[in-house]
Amino acid sequence: MKKNIVEIFFDSAEKHASKTAIVHKDDMISYEVLAKKVEATAVFLSEKGIRKGDKVLVFIPMSIQLYTTILALFSIGAMVVFVDEWSRKSRLEKAIQVVDIDTIIAPRKLIWLAYLLPAFRKIKRKFSIPKNIRSAEFSYATVEKNNTALITFTTGSTGTPKAANRTHQFLWEQFRILKDEIGATENDNCLITLPIVLLSILGTGATGYIADFNQKKPHKLNEKKQIAFAQKHKINLLIASPFFIEALANAGQNTIPTLRRILTGGAPVFPALAKLIQTSFPSSKNLIAYGSTEAEPISTLTMNALLESHVDLSKGLCVGTIHSEVRCKIIKITDQAIRIDGSDWNDLEVGAGILGEIIVTGPHVLDKYYNSEKAFKENKIIDGKLVWHRTGDSGILIDGMLYLHGRCLQLISTPERILSPFIIENQLQEIEGVQLGTLIQHDHQLIACVELKKGFAPQGIEDGLNSRKIPFDKLVILDSIPRDSRHFSKIEYGKLRKIFNHHF
Repeated sequence: MKKNIVEIFFDSAEKHASKTAIVHKDDMISYEVLAKKVEATAVFLSEKGIRKGDKVLVFIPMSIQLYTTILALFSIGAMVVFVDEWSRKSRLEKAIQVVDIDTIIAPRKLIWLAYLLPAFRKIKRKFSIPKNIRSAEFSYATVEKNNTALITFTTGSTGTPKAANRTHQFLWEQFRILKDEIGATENDNCLITLPIVLLSILGTGATGYIADFNQKKPHKLNEKKQIAFAQKHKINLLIASPFFIEALANAGQNTIPTLRRILTGGAPVFPALAKLIQTSFPSSKNLIAYGSTEAEPISTLTMNALLESHVDLSKGLCVGTIHSEVRCKIIKITDQAIRIDGSDWNDLEVGAGILGEIIVTGPHVLDKYYNSEKAFKENKIIDGKLVWHRTGDSGILIDGMLYLHGRCLQLISTPERILSPFIIENQLQEIEGVQLGTLIQHDHQLIACVELKKGFAPQGIEDGLNSRKIPFDKLVILDSIPRDSRHFSKIEYGKLRKIFNHHF
């Protein structure tokens, strides 16, 4: 197979030439014009010296320009090194440490800021793409299936971000799977907050609307502005983080009457949030996808199914049935690297209903990292020709249904039982006035950490903990619990522990 992933876009552009491809703020572009811009940009980049196999760091905010640039680089056969616009200085430096960058493409003001970083100054080729580029035709490069197309980075919410090596073959498989899960058609108007997902939308003929908010300051999201935008453009498909959807759901019931489907993931959706979303958007069919950068999706579940099956969380948070093209196992929890010769699974696997680490393999499961043997050893298991991915998540598998217990590293062993802070987080959110909370072990004590909603006092929180039989030695109220930068939905446990190490 020699298929450049950009073929999916050009095929879609040919079929849907007159349709709007992307809308961002007051700008919009048709598939036909976008295809011509991609070709012209590919010529411009080639004239700048970018060649097949070059590693190009793209640091452009989510915009039409971002997708023009990425698709043009795919056309050349270059490796796109993508860093989210919310990335901090340390994340940018990590990207350069892992990948030997040849070129940086970014807005002019960001290039000037880049000179503050010593690692960036060493990269000789840095430039911005002008708004007006002369029209030119370009034939996309032939690539091998294992050629790297895209390098992205995991959030690193529990450790150091890893560089995911997405080959052309991997992206083809991921597009095929996501196309079915998202269910977008050429008639859909899709509001999207996740940059890579919009690439998949461009292969369907649908129109992708970029949510206009500052991803570096998600807490300042103006939900009324987002609702008005969705109403104006008759949005019927919403693909976003649980945080974003919750903000819109809190704006009121049926505020987006055209909405037919919501797809969310990247962070847990507990029953209370599912109920809020279902109530706020009653005509929408809503889907939760469980997965990660390396495997998306692993399983799916409708919000209605979550609510109908929910009695308690003793089994864990239900995240649905395993995807038909994913093989899943639950293995004993260990922080050691695992190697297997195909005959050791009986010693490694746990039985049905037993808590362990979730591992997966399949055509859309990432089988390697870029330039990181250490990350590969820690997160992959070689089984003959198969490569299994260790998710780092703990869970239980019963009759093909997966129940999540959170990160393996966060499980707390007590003389009586193993505690899952992840499950306790759901119980904490059921207490009136609690915005977010978790349980950590610090100095041999169980600490209940809680962030309150605006206007609520801490009185009554301890009663709420006791009534739910949550074990704790001490209650600590924090002004803000650190969340992951990508979705602003998951707790960053590493940063939370640093707070306790420095102040408690």
